Amino acid sequence: MTAETMNTPANRTQVIDVAVKYLASRQLPSGEFASYRFKEPYVESEREFDSSPFPSALIAYCLHFSRSPEAKLMVGKVAHFLASEMENGGVWRYWTAQHKFHRNIPPDLDDIACASTILQIAGINFPDNRKLLLANRSPKGLFYTWIVPRVAVPQSFANFKVALQEAFNFVALFYFWKLTESEPDDVDGVVNANILYYLGESAATQSAITYLINIVIEGKEETCDKWHLSRFNLYYALSRNIFAKLNGFKSIREIIIERTLLAANSDGTIGAHLLDTALAVCTLINLGVSAPELDRAVEAIVITQAESGAWPILPLYYGGPKKYYGWGSEELTTAFCLEALVRYEQA
Repeated sequence: MTAETMNTPANRTQVIDVAVKYLASRQLPSGEFASYRFKEPYVESEREFDSSPFPSALIAYCLHFSRSPEAKLMVGKVAHFLASEMENGGVWRYWTAQHKFHRNIPPDLDDIACASTILQIAGINFPDNRKLLLANRSPKGLFYTWIVPRVAVPQSFANFKVALQEAFNFVALFYFWKLTESEPDDVDGVVNANILYYLGESAATQSAITYLINIVIEGKEETCDKWHLSRFNLYYALSRNIFAKLNGFKSIREIIIERTLLAANSDGTIGAHLLDTALAVCTLINLGVSAPELDRAVEAIVITQAESGAWPILPLYYGGPKKYYGWGSEELTTAFCLEALVRYEQA
């Protein structure tokens, strides 16, 4: 059977159904989806389960596009898992409360924005944390990744309260900054884009929008973020904002489309691997594109699904530009491939 004969509406529906069933079988009783830390080249026996709310929030976002009752049930389970991991004021850390290093990492805006988005989708009430996020900005109006004590006068009591708690955790934070590639004043492109998707467009977010536009114009997509080192992570995050009608990004729509299509390979994939391909498909659909490259990318996704319903584990993000550790899972790759196919069908 050729790629073209496999990429039919009936077969895509079957591929989607099997993927949904795979993810349902992999969801943990807590509602979490597993993710793993590993070195590259990837060796299965050396991967380490790394419990975190972040991958589950990303998977739930991918799933929420599906009209399948099974998918909606999974989103609800993730939302309740995220609610159980929430700290006072609507705050999350990268590692779960059960993780041995939970208190060694400060709260971060990427987790907060992505987890808050899922609770909104699921209709679960949680504290209004918008002022807390808006108070965590640099003098240039860009969002810091970490909530930590700063010299500047606090702009929000909620933000000050969270930061003050971290001040009492100074020993753990000292070693966190020393042993990782993180810095207290990190400003990251994909993180800012994810925050904007949650907060929306306003006078308070214009500086972050301009910052992200300049990243694309200047071709700095793969150096603008310490953790998300693929340009397709950024394009995906930006395209979500454009799809959500954040008009400030209209000026870079055509640039993103052109660069995404130029990254198409002869085998139909886009970028370095299938995860890039899935992110690229979602990006093009968010931007309203219809092109042969999109059709071939969908074919590449369809024909590479395993019998289990999964797609292979690939690194979605890293622990820093040195790429000493990558994070991912079959569940994460499968969720993005599933979103790509579901969105393609709906488009």
